[in-house]
Amino acid sequence: MDAAAELIATLADEGVRHLFINPGTDTAPVQEALAGARAAGEPSPRAVLCTHEFVALSSAMGHYLASGTPQAVLVHVDAGTLNLGGAVHNAQRNRVPAVIFAGRSPYSVSPGVPGHRDTPIQWQQEQPDQQAVLRAFGKWTMEVPRGRDLGAIVRRACQVAQTDPKGPAYVMLPREALMDPVSPGLARRLPPPRPPAADPAALAEMARCLADAGRPVIVTSRTGSSPSAVPALAGVAELLGCPVVDHRDRLSFPPGHPLYAADSTDLIGDADVVLILDAEVPWVPAQVTPPPSATVLQIDIDPVKATMPTWAYPIDLSVTADTALALPLLADELRRLATPAREGRWRARREQVTARLAELRKQWEALAGSAEPAAAADAMLHALSQVLPSDATVLEEAVTNRPAVLRQVDRGPGRYFATGSPALGWAVAGAMGVKLARPDSPVVAVCGDGSFGFSVPTAAIWSAQRAGAPFTAVILNNRAYRASRVPVQRLYPGGAAEAEGTFPETDLAPGPSHAGLARAYGGDGRVVRKPGELPEAVEHCLALQAGGRCGVIDVQLPDC
Repeated sequence: MDAAAELIATLADEGVRHLFINPGTDTAPVQEALAGARAAGEPSPRAVLCTHEFVALSSAMGHYLASGTPQAVLVHVDAGTLNLGGAVHNAQRNRVPAVIFAGRSPYSVSPGVPGHRDTPIQWQQEQPDQQAVLRAFGKWTMEVPRGRDLGAIVRRACQVAQTDPKGPAYVMLPREALMDPVSPGLARRLPPPRPPAADPAALAEMARCLADAGRPVIVTSRTGSSPSAVPALAGVAELLGCPVVDHRDRLSFPPGHPLYAADSTDLIGDADVVLILDAEVPWVPAQVTPPPSATVLQIDIDPVKATMPTWAYPIDLSVTADTALALPLLADELRRLATPAREGRWRARREQVTARLAELRKQWEALAGSAEPAAAADAMLHALSQVLPSDATVLEEAVTNRPAVLRQVDRGPGRYFATGSPALGWAVAGAMGVKLARPDSPVVAVCGDGSFGFSVPTAAIWSAQRAGAPFTAVILNNRAYRASRVPVQRLYPGGAAEAEGTFPETDLAPGPSHAGLARAYGGDGRVVRKPGELPEAVEHCLALQAGGRCGVIDVQLPDC
């Protein structure tokens, strides 16, 4: 075999089910290797053609979140690498074990060397340090110098990407190296190490702090990355009678639970013990912070956040561990400390906290039933939540309407994903990957109109329908980049921009026909102006999805 065939066989052996590809002149050996594997009936990833690289990596990310399996992306030299754009940042922050393969301009100009330079662009696309694009965001980068080294390098890339904290790796593939002959047989696998176990003494100390706390609060964001951790977290909260603030980059705590506090970070300001679980930004210090006397505890697979240079939250005791493993052990420690006096305090607090949060939920219910313009997003999202099938997976990128999602949209563990990272457009672009991982379940992306534009929707819809992985996009349309308008109003109250009133830098009116865009690519859509219109729109678009077509629901909100 040649090295390209070894690459395909190695990826299949690593459990990579799909290769998200945007091809170029340098990917020809890989394309031939894929065709050869298909013809021979040999194991190989399914090639998924993506007409934009942002969609390719976003889909790989969506696939990983839904499947938990390693991912692979193939792009064209420096240009394809640059077109990955913010999806690389999203993959970094979401710890996606994706190996990103990119071509490299051939070195040789000799016709006698297979894969030599044969077009002018191969001089123009060459860069002195192509890997630099990924160094700040990836865990590891490498160029394959010779074909005989490729197998071991791919194994190493997969190992590094899948080792906690997980993240993307980057491998450059010169065309000559891909066409080199290699010896039969695959390089030996390099399995990633198991996640670290929590230190028993540290967990015992945490349990003592929580057991004797008067006003404990748990803050989480990504604990639901392991769905099995959700009931474990609920068990700890129930023992203590403790509210749980869930920033919900994953669904980490059941929204219908009486101790669910959504994103109500004001609870932190009165806490005497705060337990942070898998959260990059547990609170914004300018808005709320625990009292100076509070004890702050943390369990996280990546507690120091070394890739965030100024991350400096006041942690008193931190444990490096997978919360899915640590939380049951923490619950055991709490049970050992459960004297009758403590249990009485925990029970009394549970009743008090439950009553307080019940009042909060009444406010959420009032917003859902309100006809006031300020509550329009709550009303629409409540209506959406009521009609979504229980097995539907929601990808959320609602931006300034995100608090309404946390209040109104109820999903089960493993059925809700957000990014908690800055590059908008992921929800729609990533929906194809979720659908490939879960072909029998509906997939719904909830996003703002600005986010929909960032997703390269033409590429996302075309690629998804071609791959047989359609989705439904629900657009919360306020005709503005509201996330960029609000800071102007907040930082310059009564200023020139507010006096002018038009905010031309963030105004997206007149808006395009989002449903018309879907139709142009073989899908369809609906425009919804009232919550009562959502059931028919959802039914229509889910029927489209079942038939292999994408649907768009353009939810018209008041101008912001």
